[in-house]
Amino acid sequence: MAEKNSVYVKLDYGESLESKKNLLLSEASLLNLLKIIKRYNAIRLEEFKAKAKIKKALKELEGTIKEAQSFFPFFKIPERMKKENSAESGAAKVKKDNDLEFQLMEIQRKLNLLGGKY
Repeated sequence: MAEKNSVYVKLDYGESLESKKNLLLSEASLLNLLKIIKRYNAIRLEEFKAKAKIKKALKELEGTIKEAQSFFPFFKIPERMKKENSAESGAAKVKKDNDLEFQLMEIQRKLNLLGGKY
């Protein structure tokens, strides 16, 4: 068996005290970090439970909606009528835009009549 050569370092009282203080502060920091990690894990667990409850509630709501929809009559709309409806909605948007332009022009005309330049 090989001999072990130990090396000793002499520390004076101030260095020894400072080293012990640093060691205790490091230990306290690690314990605080451990406490924070435990609290984080508990909060994450609560979050997962809340998400699971929300997901379950949404699935139940989806089932209820499907059940309610089954009581309503279903009408099949012909493709021709669907195209007409989409064309009407596009025309309504253009009409609204034109209407806004007309209103702006009317306001500018009234302002010009009142003597303001805009």
